[in-house]
Amino acid sequence: MDELAFEEALARLERVVAELEQGEMTLDEALAAFQEGVKLLRLCITKLNKFEEQIEVLMEDYYAEAPSWLGGQDGGGRQK
Repeated sequence: MDELAFEEALARLERVVAELEQGEMTLDEALAAFQEGVKLLRLCITKLNKFEEQIEVLMEDYYAEAPSWLGGQDGGGRQK
């Protein structure tokens, strides 16, 4: 399941939720679907956290390199 892209995992999670909401599964089927949904949700959260970390690194680099006229968190640009 880890090989799923975020979008694939999210789409599958949405399908699982829709299937559960229909209420036509046996208890065993519903439990298995719920377990799959939890795994998919954890996968999505993990991927989002990784993306967030990457964005934070990129933004730190941006703020360190951006000229002051572009503005930024602390006035921009590296001090020379």
